[in-house]
Amino acid sequence: MDPITSGVTIIQLVQTIAQASALLYGYVASVHDADSSCQTLLDELSSILGVLTTVIEIEKDPSLPDNLRDVLSKLMAENGPVTKLQRELKVLLPNEQENKRMGTISKLMWPFKEKKAVAIAERLRGFYRDITTVLAIDSRNTLKEVDRGVKEEAHKKYKERQELLEWMSPVSCIEKHDVSCRQRNPETGRWIFHADQYVAWNKSDHAFLWLNGQPGSGKTILASAVIDDIQGSDKAEPQTLGYFYCNFRDDRTTSAAAVLRSLIVQLLRQSQVDWITKIVEQQESNTNGHLDSLRNLRQQKNDAKLHPTDLGFLRKLLIEVSTLVHRPVLVIDALDECKDYPDLVGYLVNLIEDARLRLFVTGRSEPDIQDAFNDLPTMMLKDSAEQMKADICAHITEQLKTQKKLSRLSDALKKTILERLLEKADGMFRWVQCQLDEIVACKRHVDIEAALDNLPAGLYETYDRIIQAIKQRGRSDDQIARSCLLWLAGTFTPLTLDQLNEAMTIEVGRSNLNPNLGVMDPMDIVTACGSLVSYNEKTGIVALSHYSVKEYLISHPDKILKSVSDMHARICKLLITYVLCDFVDDTCTKLEDPGRCRSLHRADISDVSKDHPLLSYAIQGWKHLGHVLDHDSDVMDTLSRLNSEFLRNTKKHRSPPTDRWLSATVTLPSLLFIPIEHGKPWMVEFIVKQYPHLLDVDIAPDWGSPLIFAITKNPDCLSVLLTSGVDPNKPSFVKVGLYHQFSVFMTATMIQCRVSLPNNVLHMAVRANNYSHESIRKFRQRGADVDFRFYGHTPIHYFLGCPPGMCLTNGIRNYASTVLHIALDECYGDIIPYLLEKNAGLSATANLHPDMWSWATNETWFPKVQAAALTADKPWTRIKGVVIDATEESQLVEFSVAVTAYHGNPDPICAFVVSGILEGELSRE
Repeated sequence: MDPITSGVTIIQLVQTIAQASALLYGYVASVHDADSSCQTLLDELSSILGVLTTVIEIEKDPSLPDNLRDVLSKLMAENGPVTKLQRELKVLLPNEQENKRMGTISKLMWPFKEKKAVAIAERLRGFYRDITTVLAIDSRNTLKEVDRGVKEEAHKKYKERQELLEWMSPVSCIEKHDVSCRQRNPETGRWIFHADQYVAWNKSDHAFLWLNGQPGSGKTILASAVIDDIQGSDKAEPQTLGYFYCNFRDDRTTSAAAVLRSLIVQLLRQSQVDWITKIVEQQESNTNGHLDSLRNLRQQKNDAKLHPTDLGFLRKLLIEVSTLVHRPVLVIDALDECKDYPDLVGYLVNLIEDARLRLFVTGRSEPDIQDAFNDLPTMMLKDSAEQMKADICAHITEQLKTQKKLSRLSDALKKTILERLLEKADGMFRWVQCQLDEIVACKRHVDIEAALDNLPAGLYETYDRIIQAIKQRGRSDDQIARSCLLWLAGTFTPLTLDQLNEAMTIEVGRSNLNPNLGVMDPMDIVTACGSLVSYNEKTGIVALSHYSVKEYLISHPDKILKSVSDMHARICKLLITYVLCDFVDDTCTKLEDPGRCRSLHRADISDVSKDHPLLSYAIQGWKHLGHVLDHDSDVMDTLSRLNSEFLRNTKKHRSPPTDRWLSATVTLPSLLFIPIEHGKPWMVEFIVKQYPHLLDVDIAPDWGSPLIFAITKNPDCLSVLLTSGVDPNKPSFVKVGLYHQFSVFMTATMIQCRVSLPNNVLHMAVRANNYSHESIRKFRQRGADVDFRFYGHTPIHYFLGCPPGMCLTNGIRNYASTVLHIALDECYGDIIPYLLEKNAGLSATANLHPDMWSWATNETWFPKVQAAALTADKPWTRIKGVVIDATEESQLVEFSVAVTAYHGNPDPICAFVVSGILEGELSRE
């Protein structure tokens, strides 16, 4: 009888699924534009394979109850789901002759068109439901223990998955998207979905589309419409969406690496594939696969390294992740607001050729973007002038109806406003909104008419008039606006209204805030700045209303800011003054409460100092220091005051949890510490000229010389130190673990500068987050001591027993464990023969017992281990010495190695001779 009709085993079905999957993989690999249905079929086969694998494990259990075996037998019955699925797959697979004839599959030879493949995928989903349903019938009680184990394993995987995704440090753009959607008129932007370029892009499985336009033309609003359209697409053809808004107001969103990491995380969160299990299996089998980058990512996280920032690696990772979801589509808005967009565009250009996804990008026609996307599909908003004009008309009409003051105007005046603004808008929503704000501020009809008769040309002239109007309102509004625009143009993170208000109370040179400088009603800040800022009532955040405002302020130094450098210098001086205020001492004392130290987060700072909301930003003030490019003696004076205060009161830099001016591990810092770590070379030169003796002083206890500190933290400052006469051969001590970033570049620099290497430099190298074999090799060539002991351990002790990122004492079982001991404990079968060949031994002070290392009893080298254990277990050791001095009463003997101590003394300090053999006779002391 045909085995298929008489029932089949689950293993047979698994083999058939493997054949079908291999056929699909071969087709996808050989055909550039394979149908998307292929991935759907692969996903369904993978789901079935997952549940069958679980069933096989259950079936192996010899203690499986009879009723559960009955349930499994139903799966494999003649008319059961396993048999039916096997029959279905056999029909799909080519026979032996066809398989030989097909060879490399081409698209023309692919037997299943899109519709047929979708139907097959639906039937596969039905089989999956049938199998899982049978497993559930009458087996709930029996499966309780199994289910508990499955749940525990599932929870473990879920936890690892979440921890990995959080470690990637993604930036959520949900709030930005919600704001953009609220700003969008429901009647606007719909035209884009009917544009030829968009329709072609939307129908494809892998395509690129760049939407470009001038500042203020509504690109972000259109991007939000595209995102909503994809999210609300037909569920019969689901898509996996990832989107990102580059936003100049939030420094976290202006990094190319953050863009790619966030998109990767969004896709991984939506993947239905158990990718954790896949990469674990691939790692355990030590084989290469299509998830190599994802496997490397997991390893980096397990090694306690920082999240990846290399754009090349992130691009490979994005390509891999795109295979784990159905019809991936990515939207990136305001690419030009990304600080390193010239680097990012290079990695986006050919992305769709290497990954089966759709990519929609918005941004201005900046030269680098224009050059990169020149030959790619593009939508130019200037080519859609009529559609844009219709959208602007809808926006103005809606404002005239809903805005309280505008809605009261006569129909004739409303018509005039609409006509005049449409005439001059030139496709700029931003310009239109500024004019509407100006009209709302008018107190008389004649003022509105005058404004309409004298409309500014473009955004910058509009901003000129706003600044002029602020000045004309009086000194108070002018000072409030100037102060707030300084902070909003230079801030790295969004600021709230309360933070801005407190920032205005800072006076450089004072030890306390001046509350009289703040506004009585915080909303007066928004009123004073007018259309230049926006206020979110929900979050309390105030920000520049548009990227063009920041560009205007920076490019017109005669208005508010002198230069970008001056902007950061002024903020830096204000924040240092703030940190030096007396109230910070009280706040830091509260933060030192032992109960709080166990789980200290930035939110805690706000909790203990609700009256000082700016403190959470002030501790990040060092970020501004790196943007002060021009010499400024006032900045150096405030840095000197800050350093003096840190020397006087260490609480000020020890308590805030992250992003400190100084690390919590620093005590008694040199005046050079902060400028080298966070500043610019001119600052280091400024200090060295005034205090040349600082070149000969360690940067701080345990942190080494200024030269080593500059190499590891800020190589740009090296030339200043070398030119100033720093002694590279001056010995210094560096505590292991302080320098976690130790690259090949740093190693080469230390060697090139002929820096005197710290004794523990190899410990520093092996404990770095990204340790480099090349660095270790070069240090050895320079004569670094491989036997130098740090807390009793050599570098190789740590390397074998402590993976990077692990606490030293966690990795070493016993202070007296030898390298061989650790290698045996860790089951390093490939290393142990080499150690034995080099006569590595065991220590008598370590804990030895007969059953240790039973895993190795069958190894050919194990007798040598037993011999080493017996040698170490002797209560004494004979060592041949050399007589270096002798008298009639005694002899002074020098021993070349240390005497081995007893088990009872696991931490020996010294040893002495208790017996000696003199001229063949044993004498005891």
